[in-house]
Order: sequence, then C-alpha cells, then structure tokens
Amino acid sequence: MSSTVTIGIPVFQAKDYIEATMQSALSQTYPNIEFLIVDDCGNDGTIGIIEQLQKNHPRGQHIRILRNEQNMGVGPSRNLIIDEAKGNYLYFMDCDDVIEPNTIELMVEAILQNDADIVYASYERIDNVNNEPTKQFVYSALSVCQPEAFAKHVFKNYGKFQVSVCNWLADLTFLRENGLKFIDAIFWEDMVFTYELVIRVRRAVLLPNITYHYLCHPNSLSNYQDRKIIYKDEILKNISTIGYLKRKCHDFRSKTYAPYMCYDLEMNSFYIICHILKHQLRISPSFSDEELHQCMQFPLSLSDIARFKHKRASNLALWLIAHQPTSVFMLIIKALGRKKGVL
Repeated sequence: MSSTVTIGIPVFQAKDYIEATMQSALSQTYPNIEFLIVDDCGNDGTIGIIEQLQKNHPRGQHIRILRNEQNMGVGPSRNLIIDEAKGNYLYFMDCDDVIEPNTIELMVEAILQNDADIVYASYERIDNVNNEPTKQFVYSALSVCQPEAFAKHVFKNYGKFQVSVCNWLADLTFLRENGLKFIDAIFWEDMVFTYELVIRVRRAVLLPNITYHYLCHPNSLSNYQDRKIIYKDEILKNISTIGYLKRKCHDFRSKTYAPYMCYDLEMNSFYIICHILKHQLRISPSFSDEELHQCMQFPLSLSDIARFKHKRASNLALWLIAHQPTSVFMLIIKALGRKKGVL
C-alpha cells in the first residue's frame, strides 16, 4: 500500500488528553501517514506536548503543525486541514479521543478494494460525564455503489449513523472536487458537513470493526448536561444549523433520499423543542411558544410531500403539526414528547 494518509487533528485546550490521542495516532500499523495538527490558539501547553513528540518520537518528522492566527473554532481548523493535507486520503480525529492501532490500515484496505470515495468504521462512546456504560455503535458490513443509494441509506437509518466527521477515511480529491467544507458554526458543524458529504458520495463502505473511542467528558463543547444554566444563544445556534439544512432541502426535493432527509431534519427540530421544554428552568433567557413553533417549520411544500414515494404519511403529519396555531401546536408537541418519553 503506497497511498499516503493525512490524520488531521484540530487542537485546542486539550493538555489532559492530547498525549493519549497522539500516541494512538503515532502507533498506527499503516506506515505512510502525515500527522497534520492545527493549533487553534490554546494556551494550556497542549502544543508543547505535541512539539516534544515531534522532536522525540520515531515518527516525529511526519508531524506537521499549522497555527491559526487567532482562535477560529473546529470547523475552520478542519477546513485548513482539507486545504493543506498532503495525503491521498484524509482521516479526522478529535484531540481528546483515541483510535485502535490498525484503524488506518483497515480503512485504506477497504477504500482501495472497493474503489470507494469514503469508508466508515464503527466506534464506541465512553461517557465520563454521567459515568454511564460504554455504548458501542457497530455497523453491518456494507458496500454501497448506486447513485443516491448511500444518502438514502444514511437518512433512512439516521438514528444508527454517526454524524461525527471523525472515524472515516475519504479520498481527498473527492472532498476537494466537491468543494466540501465546514460552515462557520460553533455547534453541529459536523452534522451539516455529514449531510452535504453523503449526498455526493458515489461509493461508500461501512465496516463493523470498532476503531474509534469517543471520550465524552465534562469539558467537551457538545456537553452541557451538568450546567446550572444553559444559554439560549447556544440552542439558537443549533436551531440555526438545522435551518441551514432545511433551506437546502428545496434543491434536493426530487431525490430518492429527500423524504428521509426532510423527516430527519423535522424530527431533529422536534427533539430540540422537547429538550428546551424539559430544561426550560435552566435556559436563560427563556423561549416563547412562538419561537418554538418557528423552529418546527417544515422545509418543503404540501405539493412536494405529495410527490414523495416514501415516508409520505410521516412527513404529512409533521407538516400538519407545523401548520397548526401556536397554542394547538404546543399541546401536540407536549403530548408527543410524553409519548416518546422525552418529556
């Protein structure tokens, strides 16, 4: 295998985790790897640890460090990695997670054997916030090669598919030719990238091998379970991200995956509303019923739904809920939330 791989790691304030992360990357059995680090202007000594590995580790000469001029966030840092990576293939890691030693070797083999644009492997989530049991997310082995088939598979099985951009290996030429970049968002930029990625994939592979260990800890950006106050502005940014994707639905309304994509986005809005209602005493400032109603607006028209060949009834039901008066809408949402056990 002569192909080169770039492991891209955006780094910010991760001194307690970066040693384990880097060691797992540097211990890969696959030989041809560039380790591309983006320093996002942290000040806790994280980069110093990486610089020591750069000097002292046997693979240290393959570590390349880029520095943002100011703190940019993980999305722009990953965009810089896409632009600057020198490998044939790209693999993202977060700076506080670890991977198995054969991760890259397994993925390169799969992507070459299947002439694929991308290969995903399975992973596990280790909860260090609530000390819940480790959860494993294992894919059934699958190779998808029909037009629109991968997007349809992803959106149809949305609850079982990872929206993180970590733990997949993609052809870098494929990413660049399709102009795939992260939007400038603090929250859920992974979700937007995943949606825009899967609809362009020609051929994909899913592996049942667990290669990635996602460590959920109290300082993770995506976790505010233990906070006394959840700021409304953070939730609004999540809602804005969903809104961005909903606006994209119009361009894809004739695709075979459109019914599943619309349903997933609308259900995301539903669960955000339920989250707000469940934690409303901790959210500052509070949401009005009208704001919650606006969050649930359906992305397509009734005539678009009528042309769906799949999920027509489910999408129609969500469309009807979204078009009720606000007082009726809130009664329905609360009833559905209790029925689903999220309220």
